[in-house]
Amino acid sequence: MDENAQPADPAEVERELKLHFLGLSFDPHRLIYSTIILMTALAIYDEGDERLNSATVATLIGIMVAPLFALTMAHAFSDALDMQIRLGRKLNRTDRRRLLKANAEYMYIAIPPIAITIALAFTAMRGNNIIDIVLWLGLISMFFWGMFAARKAELPRGRQVRTGLNYAVMGLLVLLIELVLTH
Repeated sequence: MDENAQPADPAEVERELKLHFLGLSFDPHRLIYSTIILMTALAIYDEGDERLNSATVATLIGIMVAPLFALTMAHAFSDALDMQIRLGRKLNRTDRRRLLKANAEYMYIAIPPIAITIALAFTAMRGNNIIDIVLWLGLISMFFWGMFAARKAELPRGRQVRTGLNYAVMGLLVLLIELVLTH
């Protein structure tokens, strides 16, 4: 150990920031990242003003799952290589299980939008309206994550709300830029 090294300032030490929900723990970084990817994929998809039928519901689910699966596999591949390089050995079953569990979190974010899409497909709601609802929920989640981060940073309540709004606006900007680039 370096004899000149200073002990870490307690204020600078990383905290355990997992979100615990229904007995599971989630890494906010992975959930936020996958939410933005999902919102971007949905923002460029135009279902039109028709009601969804089983074929369009399946297509919409594919549009939700495909980019998240690619994200999951890219991170799993990268993390596996990184782990093997850092450990200097072949990965064992425990390592692979840990990687699978961690990277599966990227896919979890698709569950609520898929459930909402399937449930609303049985109503007379138009396809684009369903996508709009899912996108608004994504923006609300960006607000939540901004509030979560501000709360963990121990900011006052008013600053927490402003931080949440700032992150929701950033999410909206990502969607708007994506729409401008693709339409």
